[in-house]
Amino acid sequence: MMEDPNWVVLDVDGVLIGVEESYDQAVKKTTEKLLAGLGDGGDVSLKTIRAFRKKGRFGDDYRVTEGLVLAGLKGDLKKLVEEFPHGEDLGWMRSRAGRRIGENNISPIFDRLYLGGDGSPSEDGLWRQEKSLVDTSLLDKVAEQFELGFITGRSRQELELASRVLNYNLPNAVTREDFRKPDPRALVQLVGEETGVYVGDTYNDRLLVENYNEKTEGCFEFIMIDSDNSIDGVLESFLN
Repeated sequence: MMEDPNWVVLDVDGVLIGVEESYDQAVKKTTEKLLAGLGDGGDVSLKTIRAFRKKGRFGDDYRVTEGLVLAGLKGDLKKLVEEFPHGEDLGWMRSRAGRRIGENNISPIFDRLYLGGDGSPSEDGLWRQEKSLVDTSLLDKVAEQFELGFITGRSRQELELASRVLNYNLPNAVTREDFRKPDPRALVQLVGEETGVYVGDTYNDRLLVENYNEKTEGCFEFIMIDSDNSIDGVLESFLN
């Protein structure tokens, strides 16, 4: 890690919160429902969804869902996801499918699944299946030594739900209403042009840091949360 960073900035989903039974399931069920409505049924595996999300430059799960629907309409969904180049965006899928779906056709279905009820947070929403991945006392300790912030593809409403899941307030947060990753303005809005470390779990998170370093005078390092790096282990490393 760089010497004396000013900031520690964290992604939320896949870093602080496990979303296997919430967002992943909402993507799966929305994709399958839309494909069925378009005459192309079939199962979408959670493994394929996770691989696609980690490879692409999407910014939120509406775009992940559209990409999967387009892949399914094109033919072999799993094969097309495997061929999807690291760092590409939704345009790659749209150009191959020769069409687009659009967020307006996705969000009503997705939101009812994730939030529950009529699209407002309720107890039957998939968000209730989310689990904390972090010892939040470590966040407090990090905040004593560094500026602590968060950048997420969640909306502000969904970030409030994340706070409920964690039982922890998430201040200094940039949501998708502000900017969508990997737009470097998301990091600029939070930190200006300073030094720090960004902790994420997708290629899109890495691109955010690369774009920030390329377009500003600031300097950030990137740490990937994966099977070799747990969030608690990473946070503890900042404190040593």
